[in-house]
Amino acid sequence: MAISSLFGRRCSTIGTSSCYYRFNMALFIIFLNSIWLLVLRPVSASVTSGIALNEFIRHFEPLFYDHHNVRLQHSRSKRESQSQLQLQFHAHNRLFKIRLRRSASVFADDVVLESTAGSIAFDMDKVYQGELEDDDHSTVSAVLTSSGLLDATVSTASETYYVEPASRYFDASRNLSFPAVIYKASDVLHPDPHHHGSGCASHQLYLKQFEHFHCANKQENHDGPRNSSDLASVLTSCQESNTNNKGGVSEGIEPNQLIDQTLYSGWNRRHNEKKKKKRRSTIDHRKTTCMLYLQADHLFYGKMGSEEACIETMTRHVQRVNSIYKNVDFDGDGQGDDINFMIKRIKVHTEQALNEASYRFPGNYGVEKFLELFSEEDYNAFCLAYMFTYRDFEGGTLGLAWTGDLKNAGGVCEKNGHYRGSLKSLNTGIVTLLNYGKHVPPAVSHVTLAHEIGHNFGSPHDPENNRDCTPGGEDGNYIMFARATSGDKRNNNKFSPCSLKSINGVLSAKARNEQGCFKEPQSAICGNGVVEAGEECDCGWEEDCQEKCCFPMRSIAQHGEKPCTLRPATTCSPSQVYILPLVQL
Repeated sequence: MAISSLFGRRCSTIGTSSCYYRFNMALFIIFLNSIWLLVLRPVSASVTSGIALNEFIRHFEPLFYDHHNVRLQHSRSKRESQSQLQLQFHAHNRLFKIRLRRSASVFADDVVLESTAGSIAFDMDKVYQGELEDDDHSTVSAVLTSSGLLDATVSTASETYYVEPASRYFDASRNLSFPAVIYKASDVLHPDPHHHGSGCASHQLYLKQFEHFHCANKQENHDGPRNSSDLASVLTSCQESNTNNKGGVSEGIEPNQLIDQTLYSGWNRRHNEKKKKKRRSTIDHRKTTCMLYLQADHLFYGKMGSEEACIETMTRHVQRVNSIYKNVDFDGDGQGDDINFMIKRIKVHTEQALNEASYRFPGNYGVEKFLELFSEEDYNAFCLAYMFTYRDFEGGTLGLAWTGDLKNAGGVCEKNGHYRGSLKSLNTGIVTLLNYGKHVPPAVSHVTLAHEIGHNFGSPHDPENNRDCTPGGEDGNYIMFARATSGDKRNNNKFSPCSLKSINGVLSAKARNEQGCFKEPQSAICGNGVVEAGEECDCGWEEDCQEKCCFPMRSIAQHGEKPCTLRPATTCSPSQVYILPLVQL
């Protein structure tokens, strides 16, 4: 039916001017839809519906919100005691009413921010945490970018949404009318593992790492480290003596599967031996914080465009990783272990670094060589160190990290020592945001960092012959699955039973014991809902507080009400009692 016929029936009842107004609006909407189909057409032939943003995101929506007002609220909150920021917008057939509060807890109190030229002034007040006003179980983490736009993740029980500045995906010359884009995690297509490889090369590196120490332990002379970095020669040197061994590699069994089985069975054997000998170790449950040293090379800086943008992007990665790790129950006591990450130091290598002889990364390198170069620095003062880059590595590799182990060197808290002929720090990893010439969206790179840290913490890839750890199906595979996952299934951001067991063993032995490098939280954070040292109670912010016994954290302070202290003559539930979390195992 023609538009004129559709509206003509009602002209006599609604008035001519109103009729033509609606008619013109309808034509305008059709015109806009036509423009969207032409300008923002799908970029992949495999996408059958929706508007694709790039090869990774099969559907997005332009996002309109008053970013000038957001910037104004931020500026006002810095001048006044009010620390809350609010905005709302409509997208994906729902209304988002977001409430944010300043939260610089991702940075250590003594954080150092520097570039090639010297120290960097960065406004840490523009880091936010919050929730949706109408969803108590939602979480929102965000950074207000230097352009005044939000870079945010909105997580609900059923979906995760990503909000980004549109300028990251569209050329500035297009003069876009919308400032931002929004898309769902379920609309993200991770790199095709069958076409481009798994995206994670840490397992291959672990094979070398495993064989390096395994072979070294067999040698009669332990004076020096092995120098070979070639996997084939390392495997050959160990396997030649096992040629007639009936327990050797069986035909048809992949080396990956064999090493995974060896690692898990080996860990269980050592664990059981320790249990039989009734060895006791002290686990300090107050030690929950892993201090990070993050670096960005000159290529990452070139892509981001400024030192500030580099810091913003790396901060968003740590925010997202915190949301994944915080509630994981590694030790099996039925409660989340509150493992979190804090940025202790950031170094941004600008293009000026290319003029310095001390700069280690001026050329093009394979992914393993790049990690080894990064590992040549001493990172003893940190739990982990990571390099962010914008390099297109072989095989579509997105990340690489040294795997933590109970017996061999590598991973979390590892100290600088000899490896492959030189001093190296094996508590390191790298992440790239470039994949076959295409920019990797945060929905992919955030999970990449979480996955690589999982290796540092002691988890190899989940063994594919173990259905408990690689269930597939409707719930999907876990975060340490060897190949990229879609990110939208229930298990995709969780750790498998295999990973939980491996990680708990390594963290207990290397990070959370008396000598471990994990730190206690630097100070109590009133309003996080966790009763910490120095707090009488903590029921969250005023809009979340369900405890009548406790003064909540407020955006505007109330006279005579000190947040996170007990109200007079009241009784609290057990959840509001601080217990010294020192446990003997």
